[in-house]
Amino acid sequence: MSPLQDKGDFMDNFSFDAWLPKAVGASAVAAALLWWTGTQVVTISEIATSLSSIPFAVVLLIEGLDKLADINDLHKRLLPETTSNRLLKTVIAGIVAFVAVLYATLGTINLSIGSISAPALVAAGICAAYILAPETGDDELFLFLWIGATVATYGHNISLLPPIPGITG
Repeated sequence: MSPLQDKGDFMDNFSFDAWLPKAVGASAVAAALLWWTGTQVVTISEIATSLSSIPFAVVLLIEGLDKLADINDLHKRLLPETTSNRLLKTVIAGIVAFVAVLYATLGTINLSIGSISAPALVAAGICAAYILAPETGDDELFLFLWIGATVATYGHNISLLPPIPGITG
């Protein structure tokens, strides 16, 4: 099969009505994250450490949520053909990823945003923007980012599971 035939298959399944709101949402999350990061004292090293401390199980969850958010056929089966329902499902998946990453990196969820470290919020925001971004479901981009951050920090923060009360210490 030639690359042109593959591209044609992609365009058959492409929906601009589903792509545009996701692109706007992901761009808005990235803009807010970058603006907020500019008001904090956060280094790339701290962000890499925070990304590498995300447990592998949570990385797999994020990749799964991203695939779920990008599968058009699944959206058609679960929700009617309206853009707002597709966008709502993607936003919910992004919020779940944001909370999961905060819990996995901090071991707890505090309701006080001032007590959450800036690098943990940046890592969680990256995960949320990744899930909101359109057409990322067929590539494991976040997994590659996590592997890169883990290599950059020499694997010091690697873990398989997040803290589970009563099971992990």
